[in-house]
Amino acid sequence: MNPAAPLDLRELFAHPWQGTATVARPWWLRWFPVATTFAFRTEVSDLDQAETTGLTVHDTTTFPNGRTWQRTMNARLVGEGHWRITAADMPGGTDQHVTADGFRFSYTILAPVLGPLRVPLRCDDEVRLVDPDTMVDTLEMRFLGLRVGRVTMRLRRIGTGAA
Repeated sequence: MNPAAPLDLRELFAHPWQGTATVARPWWLRWFPVATTFAFRTEVSDLDQAETTGLTVHDTTTFPNGRTWQRTMNARLVGEGHWRITAADMPGGTDQHVTADGFRFSYTILAPVLGPLRVPLRCDDEVRLVDPDTMVDTLEMRFLGLRVGRVTMRLRRIGTGAA
């Protein structure tokens, strides 16, 4: 494999990934009732559809109180190392750029923050593959240009004997 070639996300996500996340907030938001840790799982289906209708990404966030948040995204391969990502809670979608050791994308998400209240959060998301079975996802979130949080997830590939 060419070390400079972008990762093939179809291979990378052929098995689900799961792990834990920590949330860091600025001091002025410490009063806001948000979990500081959660469990996360991502899995992909329709891998053979990447270049046509797109593959389907299923993300599940499980909070310490047992509440879950499930998201579904569509990811379509539009060129080498270039994916187009869309979701119902991601107005306008985004472009994801893949490198030899990870991928990066920026997007706006309509995040549920309190009951039915959703606010637009601008997210800068960078994922780095630490080794073949471990990835670290760092997600910087902003509201109206102000940093409101950073999520760091450490995920392990499951279903391959590595978990």
